[in-house]
Amino acid sequence: SREMASMSGGMRICILLLAQMCGSVVILNDGNMDSTEKGEWAVDFYAPWCAHCRALEPVWNSVDKMLKQQGSHVKMAKLDATLNPSSAKKHKIKAYPTILFVRDGVVVAEYGSDSRDANSLLRWIRNLETKKSRGEGGGGASEKLSAKDRRSPQTTRKPMTVSSLVGYYPIKLLKDLIRSAPILACSLSATFGGIVGIFTGVVWAVHVKKIA
Repeated sequence: SREMASMSGGMRICILLLAQMCGSVVILNDGNMDSTEKGEWAVDFYAPWCAHCRALEPVWNSVDKMLKQQGSHVKMAKLDATLNPSSAKKHKIKAYPTILFVRDGVVVAEYGSDSRDANSLLRWIRNLETKKSRGEGGGGASEKLSAKDRRSPQTTRKPMTVSSLVGYYPIKLLKDLIRSAPILACSLSATFGGIVGIFTGVVWAVHVKKIA
């Protein structure tokens, strides 16, 4: 019995080592989702009843093996969104399957193509991973941008200083005055003409009254 137990234990170790070498997708849930806060992850949010999700499963496993064979450190994972509503709500999952690339707990990108073949998914993941995950050393500052920065890049603006404000607003005011000069002139002319007309009418009325 001891020999059988020893053989059984050795067999389990061999199976685990083989699974690690061949690739093994990490099963995530609400309890261990915080593990994605360290490193880079490709996460498949799925529902068991979804036909597209079932079709994706063997492809997802193949991509996991391909990444490991290529020396990538990106971890492949999947999460049943129907059994883990907290994680699904946090990541705003509204369709299945939803595939997210997560770096240090931040969602960097969502896979938006309908082509869910192994080569397309592998290319998408490898384009997003940093040099560190490729085994090429640390990534640059541009690789540490948040999801917001990557999704809506903004142009760099020079900060406003006191000197720039002093120079900016008088010039702007002058430009606005020049631009509105014709309208202002017409308004002043109409106002002045109206005043002159009223004054002339009053003088004429007084003059007529004196004659009468």
